Amino acid sequence: MIDQVQKSQAPDTNADGCWKGSNGHIHVEVKKTNSVRDVRGALLTLAYIIGQEPSKNQAVCVVVETRLSSGRLKEELVRFRQVIHPAIADRIHFLCGKGDAQGHHVNAFSGSMEGAPAGFYDWLEELVAKERQDVYAHQLPPRQIVVAALAQLRLWNASPVTVKYLQETCRVSYPTVAAVLKELADLGWLEDSGERGVRLRYLTSGEWMELAREHARQRKVHLFTDPTGQNTPEKMVKRLVRLQETDKLPQTVRIGGVIGAAKLFPELDITAAPRLDLCVDRDPSRIASVLDAGLLRKAKPDQRVAVAVHVTSPPLGTSSRESKTQGSWASELECLADLVEMGYTREASEMAIHIAATNKEKSTPHE
Repeated sequence: MIDQVQKSQAPDTNADGCWKGSNGHIHVEVKKTNSVRDVRGALLTLAYIIGQEPSKNQAVCVVVETRLSSGRLKEELVRFRQVIHPAIADRIHFLCGKGDAQGHHVNAFSGSMEGAPAGFYDWLEELVAKERQDVYAHQLPPRQIVVAALAQLRLWNASPVTVKYLQETCRVSYPTVAAVLKELADLGWLEDSGERGVRLRYLTSGEWMELAREHARQRKVHLFTDPTGQNTPEKMVKRLVRLQETDKLPQTVRIGGVIGAAKLFPELDITAAPRLDLCVDRDPSRIASVLDAGLLRKAKPDQRVAVAVHVTSPPLGTSSRESKTQGSWASELECLADLVEMGYTREASEMAIHIAATNKEKSTPHE
């Protein structure tokens, strides 16, 4: 039987790929990270997957472009194996990508996995290359990722968080978090709650507008046109939802702009959306081509914009209660930044007043 390679399509599976061979399957989760928490999450995901499959199937977490050493990853795997069912423990592995490896060779990866089937590592290098392309290089600056996270936590009225939490959640260094907190403290924007941790105080509508303007300046936007003129923002929203339901578009693609703002602020005084605004943490061109292969990058000033793709950070806390209820919609800060960017200053100001008033009314933090 010839080994076959394909992307896993199981609805309860979040693995990046699955090697399917005659002697069993190997589920693969690729992580480009310096965070042990990310590795632990990947190992847990893989445990859920193979726990429901035949005993011959295996799983491996592949960590690339990382400062975590092979020894540190091995230590983490040993600890993980000690707390899960013995029938699963020995079927979960880790591999660490070697930054200096050239070409398709078995020694491009090292770790706990031994006796991989012939051809597996060649396939794995292709998968890793694809996943690296999916994570778009030009995301938000680290400082802005922290600011956006603090703003979102304020909107959720979440409890104060630690510096360590911000480091791990935003995947930034301690100096970056410390610099942001000092800047916000100097502005008087941090809450003096007397509790362990930090969070933004309630912000005025003017301060939310200031945040939105800066967020809009920090993001990169990619504009696409529709030569056919047949696509409307509403039609593309329906298509996007279908593509996400069938796992053809990442769940982290969020709808912002006028459509997203109207969802969050029904009183928004804009009759119709002039374009579809999306917030993504992946390659904008790839997202646009999946949404509609006919979309083209805007090349001339007089071309009408059909889709604007904003490169930003992933939704905060994708497994949290708040994020799940948010669905495919961008955050208030993203939508506000979209309105500012499009020149809807008055409408953005009205939405900012709504955001400030609504957030002030929330008095019970989520546990």
